Amino acid sequence: MDGAAMRIAGLALAAGLALSACTGAAPDPEVATSPTGDPTPTASASPSPSPSVPTKPERPKAMEREDAKGAAAAAEYFIELYPYVMATGDTEEFEAMSHRACGFCEQALRDTGRIQARDQGFVGGTTEVKVLDQYVRDDLTGIYPLDVEVSQDASTTLDPAGSVVASAESQTSVHRIEMGRKDDRWVVVAIAPRPES
Repeated sequence: MDGAAMRIAGLALAAGLALSACTGAAPDPEVATSPTGDPTPTASASPSPSPSVPTKPERPKAMEREDAKGAAAAAEYFIELYPYVMATGDTEEFEAMSHRACGFCEQALRDTGRIQARDQGFVGGTTEVKVLDQYVRDDLTGIYPLDVEVSQDASTTLDPAGSVVASAESQTSVHRIEMGRKDDRWVVVAIAPRPES
C-alpha cells in the first residue's frame, strides 16, 4: 500500500490494520455415555448472544458551519462513525464524506465490504476524538488541516459461527486530518500520521 493509502494505526479502522489474526478450531462437544452405553452429547453452554448493533453517533450541529470549527466537528464525527459502519455495513454517510483522494477512506470502505460479504461481525472499536491543533485554511486548496488524538477501544472480528478471526487492542494515537468542502458538505481529503515537528 502506498503512502496515500496509509492506514491509521491507532484506529484499527480498515479491519486488517494492526489486527493480529486469532484462529482456532471450535472444540468438539463433550460426549457422555447414556445408561445404555450409547454416546450422547451433553448439553453444552448456550451460544453467547449476538452483539448489539452500536448506536450511530449523533451528527453535531457544528458541522453546519463552514469554518475551522465546522471542519473539526466533521472530522470528529467521521472517525466516530467508524465502528458503526464496520458493524452494520451502513456506509452511505461515511462514503459521502470520503473524498476520492482519501486512501484511508477507500481502504476502510473496502474492508467494511469484505466483512459484510463474508457475513462476519465487528465488535467494539468505539472511538473518542480530541482535537489538538487546528491550522489556517489553505487558500489554494481550501483545505482545513487539523491534528487529532484518537482513542479506540479494543475490537474483534468474528466469523459467522462467532469465532474470533482478528482482533486489535485498545490504542491511542495522533493523526493529521485534512478536511475540505464539496457540494456544500464536509469531506475527508486525507488521514495520516501527524508529521514530525
